[in-house]
Amino acid sequence: MHERKTFVELMCARADEHGDRTALIFSVDPLRAEADETMTYGELDQAARRVAALLQERFAVGDRLLVLHPSGPGFARSLLGCMYAGMVPVPAPPPDGRQRRQADRLAAIARDAGAAGALADGTDLEALASWAKEQDLRDVTVLAPHFAGGSGGDSGQESGQESGADSAVDELPEASRWRPPPADPHALALLQYTSGSTADPKGVMVDHANLLANAEILAAISGMSADGPVGGWLPLYHDFGLIGLLLTPLVLGGRSVLMPPVAFLKRPHTWLTLIDRHGIDFSPAPNFAYDLCVQRITDEELARLDLSRWRCAVNGAEPVQAATVEAFTRRFTAAGLRPEAMLPGYGMAETTLVVSGDRPARRAVITEVDAAAFERGELLPPAAGAPVHRIVSSGPAEHLDVRIIGVHAVDADAGRTLPDGRVGEIWVRGPNVARGYWGRPAETRRVFDAVTPDGESGFLRTGDLGILHEGELYVTGRTKELIIVRGRNLYPQDLEAATREAHPALERGVGAAFSVPVPEEEVVIVRECPARQVAPDELARVAASVRDRLTRDVGVPAQNVVLVPPGTVARTTSGKIQRRLLRRRFLGGELPILHAELSPAVRARLGEAAGDSAGGAAGGDAS
Repeated sequence: MHERKTFVELMCARADEHGDRTALIFSVDPLRAEADETMTYGELDQAARRVAALLQERFAVGDRLLVLHPSGPGFARSLLGCMYAGMVPVPAPPPDGRQRRQADRLAAIARDAGAAGALADGTDLEALASWAKEQDLRDVTVLAPHFAGGSGGDSGQESGQESGADSAVDELPEASRWRPPPADPHALALLQYTSGSTADPKGVMVDHANLLANAEILAAISGMSADGPVGGWLPLYHDFGLIGLLLTPLVLGGRSVLMPPVAFLKRPHTWLTLIDRHGIDFSPAPNFAYDLCVQRITDEELARLDLSRWRCAVNGAEPVQAATVEAFTRRFTAAGLRPEAMLPGYGMAETTLVVSGDRPARRAVITEVDAAAFERGELLPPAAGAPVHRIVSSGPAEHLDVRIIGVHAVDADAGRTLPDGRVGEIWVRGPNVARGYWGRPAETRRVFDAVTPDGESGFLRTGDLGILHEGELYVTGRTKELIIVRGRNLYPQDLEAATREAHPALERGVGAAFSVPVPEEEVVIVRECPARQVAPDELARVAASVRDRLTRDVGVPAQNVVLVPPGTVARTTSGKIQRRLLRRRFLGGELPILHAELSPAVRARLGEAAGDSAGGAAGGDAS
């Protein structure tokens, strides 16, 4: 597909070959075409050279630089400018003064990466300076490249403020002052921080060879090419948006159409309007985004959509729910969506982005299996009249070397390569598997250089559970989030899905399931509930509905049901529910509880303070 060794070489060649071709379109408001900003390959290349020339005056090759722009033109210019300078961009969300966790997490990333500087929009300089001072990051130089008129080729200047962090005010150099970095395919292209804990973020080292190999694999899976526009709302500081929506289309010489994530969250139909208006071929999103569209897009909004050109509606970043695939397909068939456009996929930052994906032009593979056998870690066809569980394939495992290895919590054959039809940890090996975690050699050896029982090395331990069956890879959950109750292996997303429709007040909220050892494992269900729409005396009936639905549909004693205000259940930037964080907050008595029904054992575990807090809203124990 390409002969260049690095992303920078490839971008320079694209600018030489077709500099007037559109590379990026930023749609501030997908409902208003006049709000679009367009950049050609030539403009993007010139902007990157000018930013790189500035950086080369201030920093050294290999320095790590935070890229803190919101999704938009500034992010693309600064990210590519870092790469053109031979430095390592570290994409991250800018600090939000209203969210302490986000500010602390960004500071932890800056320290872990040893960041020498940060690039941001000029409007964010004051907030960044305050953040850096508060976090004692005075050695971080904050720069704000600014291009007059918003065009990548315009002359401009950098603006900054002297407050807290070192800041500078300099004119951007001419592109001619840029010095190309060494063309080393194994030089770091970027550090992608995973959605981990606030205090312990891990930076995945993605080199140029990983980036180009991932583009080839994604193109092979999806048929993505220079001819089909790619687009969507995913945040550019997350691997799903950064690699899938921005960098891969540039590698392929195509066009990417981007919109602000907040626009989608406020008005979900703007995403589908973007797809319609620009004839987007490939647009990915996590499972929750498809649910949100089904719930909130009105009939009037749907009637104005034409989704017939959307060939790849990729669903990834969390286990794909069969009900979501079917509901979205039913709802938007009227707008021309083809059922075969729904493409479940699987990937992670540690593989640059992609592991597997369903083939375009075939319908998603949804397999019914025996529910009891599935809880034992086996895939068997359901017996007549027996409970059924439905799982969705994430596509054929054909572009990476995929193995399923037994883990102690799931399989008696822990540590062994399992045959098809058995649940175990997914291990993968391939050219897009990243080089490891920044500054963590021991963890890199453990996670990125795992050895199979028969002595094959170089495998990535994904931490995810899955099954291989008839060539298809089914992702079933995270090893660390598996709930084991009385010998049954339960997946939190299945419990969450079972309780979402327990009561009309819960249909639009988010839920999380986890277990607490007291000393035997007990399931805890936390569900968001709009208190303003539910009378206080109705909350007990909502909790009872959750308990009854879980007992009836899953056969799990649901002794612990906690109702919380909307927005309490934290998600990662890709939409994954942060269950372990919520569990820590629950056990620490930190949740804002509207109503809780707790077993005596869990109430005792919480302690007197947390128990009183829960009881004040809750009433009695669950029976």
